Amino acid sequence: MFAAPSTGSDSVKPADLLGHLLLVTPLEFKESITTAFGESSAIAVDVVDLDTNEEYHDVLFFGRGLIANLKSNIGAQVLGRMSQGIARPGQSAPWVLEAANDGDTAKAVAYVQAKATGNIATPAPTATPATTPVADVNDPAIAALIEQLTAAKK
Repeated sequence: MFAAPSTGSDSVKPADLLGHLLLVTPLEFKESITTAFGESSAIAVDVVDLDTNEEYHDVLFFGRGLIANLKSNIGAQVLGRMSQGIARPGQSAPWVLEAANDGDTAKAVAYVQAKATGNIATPAPTATPATTPVADVNDPAIAALIEQLTAAKK
């Protein structure tokens, strides 16, 4: 009947998402966050793991690679696969988002349409729906998202 108080942001690490197709919504760039390792910058994001249909809200991603991939897209949705770049001498390989391919874009559009119609199970990585959910493509929110995903692919 009543929701429990929020305990704050969700937690997921880039390493947990390695190779996964992600729909990421950058929320805010945060400078000068005090961590156990000193001051650092991060980007707050909402993440949908399209390989597992799990959602994570208000997650902080640290690291220059992910910040560079996402900072200019605050408020938009970014589709990509979590990957690691090439390490510089003496440093760890940076976490980055690789560009999505056509199949990835189709999977993201299907997820958004299913989510809009409430026909999505989370998590359901191995479940196959009996019928394909259909969304109203004339819905302005869906049309805008499809246009945004298609434009990002170009």
